[in-house]
Amino acid sequence: MRIQFIGLVAALALGACASPYVATPYDRASARVSGIAIVDDSVPEKAIAYEVASVGSNFGLIGAIVDAGIQAERQDAVNDALRGVHFDAETRLEERIVSRLVAQGYSVQPMPGLPRRRHDWLETYPTAPAATDAYLDIAIVHYGYMSSGFGQPFRPAVGAKVKLVKVSDGSTLMENQIVYNPLNEMQGIITIAPNPEFAFENRSALLADPNRLAAGIEDALNQVADTATQLLR
Repeated sequence: MRIQFIGLVAALALGACASPYVATPYDRASARVSGIAIVDDSVPEKAIAYEVASVGSNFGLIGAIVDAGIQAERQDAVNDALRGVHFDAETRLEERIVSRLVAQGYSVQPMPGLPRRRHDWLETYPTAPAATDAYLDIAIVHYGYMSSGFGQPFRPAVGAKVKLVKVSDGSTLMENQIVYNPLNEMQGIITIAPNPEFAFENRSALLADPNRLAAGIEDALNQVADTATQLLR
């Protein structure tokens, strides 16, 4: 888990240098989609609580090992706090997506219990529920809190991959990526600036109010869900 997330941070940091991401825009008139099946299990089991280039990592290999322990301990503390207030990121995200799609005139059916490789889209899709024309596959790459460096505040952070796949032939009707609180400029990707209401000065502040901690993540997930569903207007 630690190695995977460090790799994710590196990928985000290199985003400005890589080739621009090319999205697939949605054409509602030609797609003729009225019923959508929501692919379940889109959120990782644990929230992140990551400080980029934190103090320990400045002291070579030993510092990096110490730093990994610091990062993991902070992450565990944040997830313990979220469990303490019964925060369920998966449920909150799905409810928001469903409500927004229904408001846009779609009929929506969740597909629970699907085997998913975390952090990515499904490789194959099961038989669709009756009266659905497309699968909406939202893979949350990461969610939680991130600090850009020592002494910088922790803010909510979410990375998401979004795809709408046609049931009849498996073609991609829409594809995009969304990053809430990006580390840097990312070409071609939809980015959302973090809500200043949910900035926490340090780890102690982050853990002092678990309800506010959860509210910051929910606010970020809501904004990602709203942005994803607006792509289907």
